[in-house]
Amino acid sequence: MSLTAIARLKKRRLLVRSLKKWIPKLRYLLFLVGVGWLFIFPSEKYSKYTYISENALLPGQVNTYYSWSQVFDATAYRDRIESMSNLSNIEKVNYIEGELRKAGLKTATQNFSVISSGKVISGINTFGVLNSPRTDGTEALVLSAPWKSKDGVTTNVNGIAAALSIVKFFKNYTYWSKDIIILITDGGEAGVQAWLESYHDHKQSGIEASPLLLRSGAIQAAINLDFPGTSSYKALGLFFEGLNGQLPNLDLINTVIRVCHVSNSIPIMLHDTGHYYTHYDSGDYRSSFYNLIKSMKYQALGHPTGSHGLFFRYKIDAITLYGQVDGPGNSYDFFEIGSIVESTFRSLNNLLEHLHQSFFFYLLPSPERYISIGSYLPPAILLAVGLIFHALELWGTTSDDAIELISSNDNVQSSSSVNAPASAPLAYLRRPREILMPVAALVISHFAGIIIFFVVKNHFELSQISNIFGIAGYLFTLVITTNISTIATVGLISAFQNRSHKIKSDHHNQLLPSPDWIILKSITLAFTAMIISCLSLLNFSLAVFISIIVVIPFSLFQPSVHQIIRYLELIVLVLISPPGILIISKTNIEEFLRWTIMEYELFGNYFLPFICCLYWPIILVYVVIIFSPIK
Repeated sequence: MSLTAIARLKKRRLLVRSLKKWIPKLRYLLFLVGVGWLFIFPSEKYSKYTYISENALLPGQVNTYYSWSQVFDATAYRDRIESMSNLSNIEKVNYIEGELRKAGLKTATQNFSVISSGKVISGINTFGVLNSPRTDGTEALVLSAPWKSKDGVTTNVNGIAAALSIVKFFKNYTYWSKDIIILITDGGEAGVQAWLESYHDHKQSGIEASPLLLRSGAIQAAINLDFPGTSSYKALGLFFEGLNGQLPNLDLINTVIRVCHVSNSIPIMLHDTGHYYTHYDSGDYRSSFYNLIKSMKYQALGHPTGSHGLFFRYKIDAITLYGQVDGPGNSYDFFEIGSIVESTFRSLNNLLEHLHQSFFFYLLPSPERYISIGSYLPPAILLAVGLIFHALELWGTTSDDAIELISSNDNVQSSSSVNAPASAPLAYLRRPREILMPVAALVISHFAGIIIFFVVKNHFELSQISNIFGIAGYLFTLVITTNISTIATVGLISAFQNRSHKIKSDHHNQLLPSPDWIILKSITLAFTAMIISCLSLLNFSLAVFISIIVVIPFSLFQPSVHQIIRYLELIVLVLISPPGILIISKTNIEEFLRWTIMEYELFGNYFLPFICCLYWPIILVYVVIIFSPIK
């Protein structure tokens, strides 16, 4: 072996030794920095003040003309809608359609029905179009109001009454450059989905809906009104999360907030957290932390926080304005609601194209402060990099032990010599890395996850079988999914143990291959890091929650000579599995399954397939790892 080759091998061995020494410390440092970084997010110094990027919006710069005459109209609508609580859907729809026609709008209705999650959802959507007097109707804005509030029980009386009075008021003015569509939806989010699918002639779900006989242009933005009951309100809640964690353009939220603060001095609240903000009020660390947790929870679940959340699928920015009854300061009523909506629509009316100049990826610790994607993404990436370093560390342990190199002072022959020195290291590994079995285990676990997904997806069909035996539906599904998980893990553990015995007998007095569990854990860690990295771009909140849950167990857990340690690790893995998390959080499992299945079938929420097909299988792989033979 030549001197050059020996020097190169020495440098490589030195680098490998240094990496083996520092990688464990570095990955723990990355984990600590990544988690600690997340707790800096609520700090006022970390976020920035929001600003309007689209200069054409000019929020709060117009004189509003919504007056007490319109308030009297809204009050009359409210009294009439409240008195119709016991009437049929058809009678309610006829009243809404009649009032829209009186206001001079073109009107139409849409019937829809769907069977999802063992429940029949049906209703009638009512909508009208106020044609723009200044353009050819190629663009439109939507003002929507559902019959039921976000709790699904309380009637959205004030929201519908305000929408009717506002659109009647809009008819009196000629400055509109976009059509105004008023949409009164039935059946919750299913009604909005049915209308959007028919409007864009793009059927994506199993909803059976009648075709729309009335259309307008491309929808630029939408405002959804949710003002339940008939009382006054103390604060305005903003709901902006959409399906699968999508968010509207930040300019839309900023416009509403500027209008509320500048024109009407109404306290703003993110969601219904109970933390109220006035103009340029950033709040304290605790309130910002709570706002972030609430918003990240909605995004992680992929659950739209209102009817607005379904517009994002069609590249339509939307937001829900929610009336909060409790709060500080003076109350507000129809006058302030009408002024806010008018001023917001006047700003949106100025747009020459879709909102695009501001952020689509952000976090809001308070209404007037934001964290951009460049500031919130690094923690998730650090956690993923820590897992990759751990995977590389394990992969390095499967190589040969260091071989002492010959000294440069020894009699060194050229590489072309026939007889090379006996102490020279080999250029390849003598210990084989057999990855077929670990890769097969990973594939089988994910195949089991796919089966679990189809079982959960058909939960309500299986419930009909469980009812015959008098067993609760969710328990029956839990038993089936647990059995699938057990069969997959026990089968793989047995295969690993049999393979270990066979290898020991076949490689007697030879260098044994690398332990299967080390290779399996290395591959699984790298795969988990890849999932977290990719997911952080699509749904940062879900990526962060998954990272926090799995980082410590996945880093520490491995086979042990003590059975009690193995079973303690198994208990932790069961607790962080999907059934374990549902039980610990005291979630109503039946209702949770209902809405996850419904949102997957109707809206395309990917939370259920992600958990069943990616997260759950990785937990199964780790069960196999901790019960694998050590050598």
